[in-house]
Amino acid sequence: MIAAASFAGALVSGLGGVGGTFIIVIVLTPLVGPKAVIPLIAVYAICSNLSRVYFYWRTIAWKAACQFTLASLPGIYLGASFLREISEPLFLGFLGITLILILPLRRYLKHISFQPGIKTITGLGLAFGFMSGTAPGSGMLVIAFFNSIGLSGPLLLGTDAIIGLANALSRTGTFYAMDLLDQRLILLGLFMGIVTFPGTWVASRFVRGMRTEVHNLLIEIMILVSGMLFIYKAIWSN
Repeated sequence: MIAAASFAGALVSGLGGVGGTFIIVIVLTPLVGPKAVIPLIAVYAICSNLSRVYFYWRTIAWKAACQFTLASLPGIYLGASFLREISEPLFLGFLGITLILILPLRRYLKHISFQPGIKTITGLGLAFGFMSGTAPGSGMLVIAFFNSIGLSGPLLLGTDAIIGLANALSRTGTFYAMDLLDQRLILLGLFMGIVTFPGTWVASRFVRGMRTEVHNLLIEIMILVSGMLFIYKAIWSN
């Protein structure tokens, strides 16, 4: 079951950049518990993003990815601190509404051929780090932003993968330092990670043969579904 979930998660993430985490949460929470599943996902995310970096290595926008990643690191700490002051349902609702509002915004930015400068990339990188320090699934913001400024297909997925890899390494180090990751969870995460490579390989075959318009539509659908899922969780967690 765990291997099948890992493969499915890698396949979904390989196609749209995100979504695989939700599959892992659904399958593993009853097995390892809600508190253990978040650190476990961090280890899994290292392997999952590493596999995507491998398959999309030649199509990474390195400059934008490095700027975005460096800006996100202090945001992780700020997000963890903010989490103490805000309820989870309120935050999930905010994240869901933000994702849904991004849909018309991304179309407008594409229409005017918007090209972000370093200040825009840095600000959004900080926002991503802030949100990733509070809740899983915030990687959708990376996909939404870079797709809005024209990245799609392998270029989008490769850039998102290198950002996600750096973020996962940072979170894993934090969890390990706080004694939230033991040897059992690390080994389980690595086992799951091995399964991500064939899943990502299958996804990469689909993406490379997919027209840009089709892949952009797939990204929009995933953004909308993720936003609705966050809002649903916010309402029913009260």
